[in-house]
Amino acid sequence: MLRYRQISHSFAGTCSFKKLTRCSAAKFELHVCTNKTCRKQGSKEVLTFAQDLGLDEIQVESTGCLGGCGTGPNMILQPGEVPLRHVSTPAKMTEVLRTLCGLTIPEVLLKATELRLAGNAEARGGDLRRAVELYTQGIDLRPPSGAHMLLSNRSGALLTLGDKSGALEDANAAASLAPPGFHTAYVRQVEAYAALGRYQEAGEALAAAARRDPSFAKSNEFKSLSTQLTAYFQRMSR
Repeated sequence: MLRYRQISHSFAGTCSFKKLTRCSAAKFELHVCTNKTCRKQGSKEVLTFAQDLGLDEIQVESTGCLGGCGTGPNMILQPGEVPLRHVSTPAKMTEVLRTLCGLTIPEVLLKATELRLAGNAEARGGDLRRAVELYTQGIDLRPPSGAHMLLSNRSGALLTLGDKSGALEDANAAASLAPPGFHTAYVRQVEAYAALGRYQEAGEALAAAARRDPSFAKSNEFKSLSTQLTAYFQRMSR
C-alpha cells in the first residue's frame, strides 16, 4: 500500500495515483501526466517549460494517466510519491520547483524561457518576425542555460524569412552550445549551409556533428540529411 507524504501547499493532491519507479540519478523526479484530460489543461506546456529550464537537480518526464482526471495537470514528485494537481502554468510550475524542491531558478532564466516559448507560439501562428524579436530578447538576456534553443529557433525563423547568413551564424552558435541529445542545432547548420549553396560545408558539418554527438548519427534527422546530401553529390558527379 502506498503512503504519501502529507504536505501543505496549494498543489497538494489527495487521490491515490499509480506508483512510479525512480530511474534517474537526479535529486528529484517529476512525472507529468500528458494524457488527454491533463493535456487539455496545459500539461504539455508546463512539461516543456520545466524540461527546458535544464536544471540538473530534477528529471522531468511525461507519463500516462495518474488518475484524478479533471484536477490536473496532475503529476507526481519523487522521492516521497507526492501527488500534485492544478500545476497548469509556468508560474505554478516555478512555484513547485522552488517551494517543494528548494531549487534556485534565476529570474533571467525564467524570463528567457518564457520569451522562447512566446516566440514559439508566434512562429506557429505564422508571425516569424515577431518570433525573431522575442528570441532576440531572450538571447540578449544572456541566460545561464538554454541559449542554444533560443539561437536554434531564431536560426530556423531567419532561414524561413530568407536571411540565410543570419540563420547560419545562429546555427553555428547553437551547435557550439548544444548539449548531447539536442540535434536541432545540427539540423539548422546543415540546412543553412545548403540554402547558401555551400553543400561541401554542409556535409562537413553533418559529419562533425555525428562525431561530436554519436546519438545524432543514429537519429532520423541525420539519416534524412545524409540521404539528401548524397543525392545532391551524385547528381553533381554525373
